[in-house]
Amino acid sequence: MTRWVDVVNFNADASCLDTARWLRALEGGGESEFCRWLRLYVESGRRTVLGLTGATIADVAIHNPEARDIIRGNPEIFEAVVRPFSHDIALIRGARGFSLNLELGARSIGETFSRVSRFYLPPEFMLSNEQVAILAASGYAGIFVNASRLASDMRARVPDRPYHVRGLGGTRMPCLPVRGRLTDAYLDALHRYDPESWNEALRGCGAGTVVCWRDGESAFLLPDGLERERHWLAGECYGERVFLSHIDSEYLAPESLSSGHLQSYPVHSFLAWMKEFRMMGYLGRLHRIETGPHAFSTEQLVLWLQAINSDVMSAVEKRSPQIAILPSVDADAEITHTLFRSERGFEGEECLSLLERSLDGDVEAFERFLARDEPLSRKVRGRHEYLRLLAARRT
Repeated sequence: MTRWVDVVNFNADASCLDTARWLRALEGGGESEFCRWLRLYVESGRRTVLGLTGATIADVAIHNPEARDIIRGNPEIFEAVVRPFSHDIALIRGARGFSLNLELGARSIGETFSRVSRFYLPPEFMLSNEQVAILAASGYAGIFVNASRLASDMRARVPDRPYHVRGLGGTRMPCLPVRGRLTDAYLDALHRYDPESWNEALRGCGAGTVVCWRDGESAFLLPDGLERERHWLAGECYGERVFLSHIDSEYLAPESLSSGHLQSYPVHSFLAWMKEFRMMGYLGRLHRIETGPHAFSTEQLVLWLQAINSDVMSAVEKRSPQIAILPSVDADAEITHTLFRSERGFEGEECLSLLERSLDGDVEAFERFLARDEPLSRKVRGRHEYLRLLAARRT
């Protein structure tokens, strides 16, 4: 039988998840959409490894604490992996910025989950080998790699068994490969109300333990998304869901890999995030701030975390996906559904401008921004409050 780990990336700042739409998903207390999504797993008894970014946790803590209670109260259902606070593109972060984002995310997760695995799930499966060394030195248990996200000539060079990847300075880090075809099978199950395609994909994995990676925001982006996810879970009938803490993998040492295998972490293409280079000036401004001599105040920190989010660039550089879906479980024909990119680029630009003004001594601009009654201000206001609480608990 196949044992499998369901690793769910959940990024509240996903480029197709409009800020107002996300905040609506948190409304309603214990009957919010987000709570109902979590209860799908509790009621069906399906173990899930949640990869919530720290920013997502901040939103939940401030706007929907009942959801946090569901997570904490069901450690037999929910395990967590470590994420950064902001869903960043780590390849453009230096060691200081990466470490700060990582620390804030790890603390948020540790205060929310009863069961936490020390595996780190990198946003977009992007890591530099310096960052692999940082994770190893910080005592993390391992990382994930997804060969299906790489160019075809690179995929075969990534081992399909657990292995140790090299980091700088002679460090090593356990690395778990993700089965990319399971992601596609999950999406097929949602888009077409077809859980059998999912079961068939699991059967094709054979005996042993495999790791599935998928985005959790799909349930909030598709029409009747919660019902689609419920239908998938109800039809799932193959394999055994397990936590990361339940598996005991043997990791191949770098010297035991074949000559064609990569021993270091594969460098992910940056092309999709800089397709037309519209964000070059934006990135230059961020780089100057990160490499400056200043220490961030809490106000500046929350703005920086908003500005570095990868989906600022995704929303600007990537086209809106068009997908074929069945409009209902008993429909005969598919329709085309467009997942429009949000205005995350505008949001990032506003936060970066406010950050630069704050660093120049203008603190009133941020106060005026927080006082506005609009979705972005509400979201940043809540995250600012959460970071202040996080800092207070540390002291």
